[in-house]
Amino acid sequence: MIERRKFERVKMDCEILYPTIIYNNENKTFFDENIKLHVCDVSETGICLKSNFFIPKDSFLSFYFRIEDNIPFKVLVKIIWTKCENGEYTAGSEFIALKSEEMLILRNFVEKHKKMEE
Repeated sequence: MIERRKFERVKMDCEILYPTIIYNNENKTFFDENIKLHVCDVSETGICLKSNFFIPKDSFLSFYFRIEDNIPFKVLVKIIWTKCENGEYTAGSEFIALKSEEMLILRNFVEKHKKMEE
């Protein structure tokens, strides 16, 4: 299989709390503790998420993202693709309008963990 991504992804296991889905001009924030959203992997430009709820393609997802010991920052991602397997949803997304310092945090995380995965 040919890798089409420009930026390398690294594995990440991180739970996202209280995400907000923005779709068809409606916002829905999930406060229910039974709602699960986890990061599978991350790159400088995108993030793969697993959830127990459906996230529509072309929707936007907003949440606070904490990378290691850094201060959490608010991100907005656009959902590019989704799939469902055994009741679990996976979604690939792109970051929208990150600040330069947030991009640097992501880049440093990816570089550090890329070396650890080799």
